[in-house]
Amino acid sequence: MKKRIAVLVIEDKIGNYFLEELKYIFENTVEVDYFTPNMINKPFIYETDLILYTDPSILIEMIEYIKCSAPILMMKRTISKQSVEKLRKIDSDKSAYIVNINSFMANETLATLYSLGIKNMKLLPYYEGASNIKNVDYIITPNEFECMPNIDAEVINIGNRVFDLSTVLDIIAYLNIEKKLSEKIIKKYSLKVPTFWKGLNSTLYDKKMLAGQLDVVLNEFDNGIILCDEKGLILLSNNKASQILNISKEYIEQDYLKNLLERDTILNVLLKKDEIHDEIIDFSNKKLIVTMKKVIYDEVYFGKLIILKYYSELLINQQKLHDKLVGKGYYSKYSFDSIKGSHPKLMDAINISKKIAHSSSTVLLLGESGTGKELFAGAIHNFSDRKNRPFIAINCATLPENLLESELFGYEEGAFTGARKGGKMGVFEKANHGTLFLDEIGEIPLNLQARLLRALQENEIMKIGGDSIINVDVRIIAASNKDLFEMVEQGTFRNDLFYRLNVFQVNLPPLREHKSDIEYLINYFLDIFGDRRSIDYSFFKFCQDYNWHGNVRELKNTIEYMLKVSNDSLKVENLPNYFKKKESLSYNTFEDIEKIVLGIIESRAKKGLGTGRRSIYEEFCKTYYKISEKEIRIIIKRLEDNGNIVVSVGRKGCQISK
Repeated sequence: MKKRIAVLVIEDKIGNYFLEELKYIFENTVEVDYFTPNMINKPFIYETDLILYTDPSILIEMIEYIKCSAPILMMKRTISKQSVEKLRKIDSDKSAYIVNINSFMANETLATLYSLGIKNMKLLPYYEGASNIKNVDYIITPNEFECMPNIDAEVINIGNRVFDLSTVLDIIAYLNIEKKLSEKIIKKYSLKVPTFWKGLNSTLYDKKMLAGQLDVVLNEFDNGIILCDEKGLILLSNNKASQILNISKEYIEQDYLKNLLERDTILNVLLKKDEIHDEIIDFSNKKLIVTMKKVIYDEVYFGKLIILKYYSELLINQQKLHDKLVGKGYYSKYSFDSIKGSHPKLMDAINISKKIAHSSSTVLLLGESGTGKELFAGAIHNFSDRKNRPFIAINCATLPENLLESELFGYEEGAFTGARKGGKMGVFEKANHGTLFLDEIGEIPLNLQARLLRALQENEIMKIGGDSIINVDVRIIAASNKDLFEMVEQGTFRNDLFYRLNVFQVNLPPLREHKSDIEYLINYFLDIFGDRRSIDYSFFKFCQDYNWHGNVRELKNTIEYMLKVSNDSLKVENLPNYFKKKESLSYNTFEDIEKIVLGIIESRAKKGLGTGRRSIYEEFCKTYYKISEKEIRIIIKRLEDNGNIVVSVGRKGCQISK
């Protein structure tokens, strides 16, 4: 059955327009009637699903004729994208009357234009009965020709104002339009109009993209994923969850979890209020590992995330995970020549590493993320007597405890359910007579630390499920970006393991402590990427002022980003957005900001553009960081007082003085 809409308008012409427009938007799935105050024998409105009105005066006149409890919605209206583009092309410093049939509609149209970014001219409202008529350059009207002022001005007809997209969304919600048609309407209509709702077009596009990307990402997981809201309604799931539960995805989503679980009571564990971590249950003759986490933000509970995985598949995929997580194979491509820089602190670290390379004792590399710990580990190995033996790197933070233990020590066939035939060799065995690099050593759980300590002390291991000792000759290089000594004091890292690892300690300096290497590193990365660019002074100054929390890795990523997003020289304008804040750019003095403002004026002058205070403010905020218009006014005044610029009234604005 079609939904019904009643539209309250001032005259028949507008009523017919909205009648056709609504039928077009909703593809004749709605019935539309319009009502005006001057109708002969005004009909009462008894049955309708939604009432729309154009302005408050119409609703006040018609309210006594509304005899139903349907929701009442005032339309938000806008103009077409074509009309917006036409108005944006008008030269600055012009003026225009915005004409409409009454004060409310004239002012509403004016506000609409300002909201859509029409700021290149002064806009004035005009309606029947308006006084103090002024001479203006343009008359802008949405087909309201009868009440236009009698002055010599160019008329721009922007056509009937159309529904703003936010109003279309409201109508969809009130009428409960089905999902597929809603998406089709929004997609089609968002191409037609700009919107009051700032950024909505972008938001809708981003949401559609995000939904598609999320669907792809969820289905990339080997685990079943289910996301519920705070009431237990299932919002999202993936194909793996459908396979495990043997229920179609369309029946899982938009149903309640408790209804889903009626099929198999063993899954009632998912209704628990507490979180679940890797609980194993028997489900459909297979062992299923269940994890359930609460989704909490700002101490508000929004629902829960459920992760389902087959125990057997976890073990079958273990070898595939091993190839990706154990580093880059059984060798390292790094040498001490791979470490770029000449600062004394960096050279000290290199020299110490060379001296200790030939020893078989444990090395502990300490440094922040991005300082090159794996690079140093590989260089030490390749400088040592073990260089022709295996080098294996494993990141202790990337594996859960049960997998990490089997990765380190291996397991025997039949050690646990799903253990593969023939068992598995651990990295201690694989690195025998070579070097084992344990990155993020501080992430190893306490109970596993004891087993690692024994392996280091005795040079022997025992596989999970095994009963025989395996002797190993492995040189350990460990690394951490955490303060292990502090962890020892807090009881989260074993004292005896720390001192066992800390035979030779090498401290890798953060980039902020060897900034003299930055220029060399930038040029080195430009060579690596095969894209030589000039380096603007503003960017070089930024590099020297910024603290580089991500160290050399962050610098490399920044260079790569700038090369990809722009063909210009390396300059502050092309930095990733997260850098563009006052504390990062360190332009805090008036002298710094004066230079930037002069640069903006000069750059715009070369392009033949006038430069007023507003354009300086907008370009400064876009290129550098958020600054107040008051600060810009002060800077302009200082530059003018010092004779650096000439400030003219009108389009020219500010100009560099002779």
